[in-house]
Amino acid sequence: MVLSGFSLSIAAGACTFLGAVLVFLRSRIGRKELSFFLGLAAGVMVAVVAFDLVPSVLVSGGRGGFIFGALAGWALIALITMLTSPGNNGNGHRMVRIGYLIMLGIALHDLPEGMAISLGYEVSSRTAAAIALGIGIHNIPEGMAIAAPLLMGGRGRIKAGIEILAVGLVTPLGFLLGKLAVTILPHYFGFFMGLASGVMVFLVLRQLWPEARRTNSRWRYIGGLLGITIILLATYI
Repeated sequence: MVLSGFSLSIAAGACTFLGAVLVFLRSRIGRKELSFFLGLAAGVMVAVVAFDLVPSVLVSGGRGGFIFGALAGWALIALITMLTSPGNNGNGHRMVRIGYLIMLGIALHDLPEGMAISLGYEVSSRTAAAIALGIGIHNIPEGMAIAAPLLMGGRGRIKAGIEILAVGLVTPLGFLLGKLAVTILPHYFGFFMGLASGVMVFLVLRQLWPEARRTNSRWRYIGGLLGITIILLATYI
């Protein structure tokens, strides 16, 4: 059972790389497409926090830990943003930095996702499979959201692909941590969910949406609505 669940977590994580491949197949990414992808990432992250992470904490408990984790996540990503701000404000440097910040936020998010698959197995294998399917679906646009700014900043496809593939490995790592959490860290689930939420809310408010507005394209709204819709369908259908 554990091996089967671990395989599900690997498949769900691999969908992040699949999303990146869809972006890599394009010869170039224009202003409208960048606006769409940034909006998509913002929509996905907002929906995951609102319809996935918060409800999970409300059901399982750990609200205090969630709040503390959210504040810690916001502070962590704010510090990293400050330390990684390049002296050169050129568009290429800015895009690469945003790509890596998105990557960090998604990696932190993938950790509790892997844990969710593991904890789902404590209920039934069918529950774990449903969770893995939902995670896999919204990992695809997440991979697209990472790849787009990296390519816009001049990052090579092979290097970016390897880095994004590594992000996908965080989900099965979370699965293993989930197995550990069941026995010795049951009260830290809320904190991990809060940490991911704080990171993603910061990214949306301070990075993704402001950058999408720079493109001066209404495609950001379409991307945002699509991202929210994808997560809603993956969560409630």
